[in-house]
Amino acid sequence: MRKRLRSVLGSPEELEGMELLASTPQWRIAFWWAEFSDPETEAGYQRHCQHFTAHQLKLALGTWAVLLLLFAIPDYFALGWGQGFGLLLAMRLGVAVCVLALLRAVRRDPSLAMRGVWTTVVELTGLAGFMLLYVLRPDIAIWTYALTLLMLIMLFVFVPNRLAFALLVAVAGALSTIAMVALTRPGRGATDLAVLSLVLALPILTGFASAWRVQMLQRQQYALLMASQRSNRLLQQEVEQRRALQEALRIQASIDPLTGLNNRREYEKLFAHEMARARRESRPLSLVMFDLDHFKNVNDEHGHAAGDEVLRTVARLCRENFREVDITGRLGGEEFVVLMPGTSLRDAGEVAFRFLQVLAGTPVPVDGIAISVRATAGVAELMPHEDQLETLLHRADHALYAGKQTGRNRVMLAAPDGQAERFVPRTPLVP
Repeated sequence: MRKRLRSVLGSPEELEGMELLASTPQWRIAFWWAEFSDPETEAGYQRHCQHFTAHQLKLALGTWAVLLLLFAIPDYFALGWGQGFGLLLAMRLGVAVCVLALLRAVRRDPSLAMRGVWTTVVELTGLAGFMLLYVLRPDIAIWTYALTLLMLIMLFVFVPNRLAFALLVAVAGALSTIAMVALTRPGRGATDLAVLSLVLALPILTGFASAWRVQMLQRQQYALLMASQRSNRLLQQEVEQRRALQEALRIQASIDPLTGLNNRREYEKLFAHEMARARRESRPLSLVMFDLDHFKNVNDEHGHAAGDEVLRTVARLCRENFREVDITGRLGGEEFVVLMPGTSLRDAGEVAFRFLQVLAGTPVPVDGIAISVRATAGVAELMPHEDQLETLLHRADHALYAGKQTGRNRVMLAAPDGQAERFVPRTPLVP
């Protein structure tokens, strides 16, 4: 088996791959007929090759039809308009019609080229007509013998067909030739017919071996192609899985799992980027820190599940009410932070004030109970000398603490001198 594969493939790498595939029942190839043992695999191979095979078959059929009609010319010069010529012409026209009908059918349905049934029928029809030459053209017997030998080889290598069908037609052609020689040359003895049989067997064996090698090679290449495509698909799936895993790890490293907002590590990185841009473009940069009022009471009275639902609702309101350019994050516990590029201190205070109004007007339903949520916010603007997020957070936190100390549910601004003053809007907060 190894020597046979080596003679077909040659390459050690291909040989190793085919030996691996040969151990799989799906890719096993029947030795004598050079077809996949598995019907589904063979059907897949035929679908894969049908257009190329159909093209080759159409080329062969077209050539066959042309030659059939061209050889009518020497028949005319040898026989004239006699009855013999009429029979040969009728035979040639009849076979040509069958050949062209098959050509048209293959053009409409390329899968016919792979099935081989109709190709075999047309070949047997052509053989039956060809036998008339032994009766009507004894003057060219030597050429008829030579053409028979050539034809037996061409059945395997020129006309695409399944190997078993091609062998059937070739054997039928050889037996028909022996029978016609015995009928038209009654003086031939058994020895002559035996020699003729051996002579006819030579092109059959040669053609069969050539076609077998091609069929085996094509199916082995198909098996390797399918195996490589499957490996590529598996590799692509692994790449996608790794990409998804990397994305999941990135999300885990940068996103707070409960709220879906940026965690501290992520917004620290984003702050550095926004701070550099604010310095470069001479634009303001403000930070809002807010803390939910009496959040411990929510956990104590309604449970931690209710507290988690409140935090998720606050995160949703952040995504809905702040700009896309604003960077929202969860500082920890019930504390949240919003970095607002291009926003001055008082403008950030106005935005924070409106957000606290929305928050106060959005009760959180939990187990049939509407939990009212309030928050206190501290706002700080980046100073020229500040280059660390911690400094900005510290000033915002100081303002927030001042708001907690003076009554909660309010927005406090961190003044440049370190003092905190309450942001007083035109419309008071919801009580």
